[in-house]
Amino acid sequence: MIYGATGFSGAAIARRLRETGVDIILAARNEPPLRKLAAALKSPFRVFDLRDAAVIARALADVHVVVHAAGPFVHTAAPMIEACLRSGSHYLDIAGEWPVFALAQRRGIEAAETGIMLMPGAGFSIAVTDCLLAHAARRCPDAVRLRLAVAQPMVVSRGTFRTTLELTAGSALAREEGVVVPARVGGRRTFNYGSGERESIAVSWPDVITGQQTTGVANIETYLEAPAPFELLYRSGALAAEALGERNLHGMLWPLGKLWPDQPSSGAQQRAVNALVVEAVDPWRRVTRFGLHTTNGYGITTTLVAAVVARVLNGEHRTGFHTPAGMYGADFVINLGCAWPYDATVGVVTPRAAPPP
Repeated sequence: MIYGATGFSGAAIARRLRETGVDIILAARNEPPLRKLAAALKSPFRVFDLRDAAVIARALADVHVVVHAAGPFVHTAAPMIEACLRSGSHYLDIAGEWPVFALAQRRGIEAAETGIMLMPGAGFSIAVTDCLLAHAARRCPDAVRLRLAVAQPMVVSRGTFRTTLELTAGSALAREEGVVVPARVGGRRTFNYGSGERESIAVSWPDVITGQQTTGVANIETYLEAPAPFELLYRSGALAAEALGERNLHGMLWPLGKLWPDQPSSGAQQRAVNALVVEAVDPWRRVTRFGLHTTNGYGITTTLVAAVVARVLNGEHRTGFHTPAGMYGADFVINLGCAWPYDATVGVVTPRAAPPP
């Protein structure tokens, strides 16, 4: 089942799965657009909202795998995960908000007891970032710190824009010695996204939650490329969140999402490329950088979700909470042919320092 099938990403995932011969059920809360899509794809559909986990579970009674594509996931993931635990359906989503991953981790033991897998972030976030972190940890087994940096996306849908609004309206997080702690708001570093060093600021990517499980590294920082206008927006959002409270600020910003186009043009998507960097720092403070370019985030999300669904249906899954790279390996994204490494070493300075005792 694809829930949220009438959204931009949900519809793209539904079409891809239908093309590959997967038996799909389309689902959403609004019937007219859902009925239209179901007719086009010649697929069954079910109409329900996410207010009652018991109702959702009944709708999932004969569903082996759920692809949850209806954001904002920070509000919608909890009832769907609860329903999957009741129905015994494997749970996948395309979330990018860190609280969803923290929730799924907390419910991992229940999932294992129920016999299902919980894997949020089967799309660009976090499958791509997770694989790059795993690759860096594999290449640098002595790493004691990983820094992940993501370039600003070249194309942004309404759903991504809303997620970004929430991201800019809160404080940043990092993992230090295995504990998730507040990061310094406005903390800055530079990274090479393929065309020289670019200013980037600390943000709360989900990999702060999941990265240690994938890599075993207890210190993880995450950054986003930040041109001056974005940095101003981010700093303003952090100050406003402190004054008003994050929940109140999110409520005020949410209507802005309606002004953003539902989806980027097909031409813009075809031209778009994403860039990511991971810095691996060893006990001697030596830094090794690994860069990855990918096709646009929406196209790669569709490819990744279809690949994960195929593997789950083929029995390639384990019960409990798992990350994409933890489940399918560091080369999962590269092997799909939609990502390619690049040299991200520009600007790396290796300090001369004695290793810690």
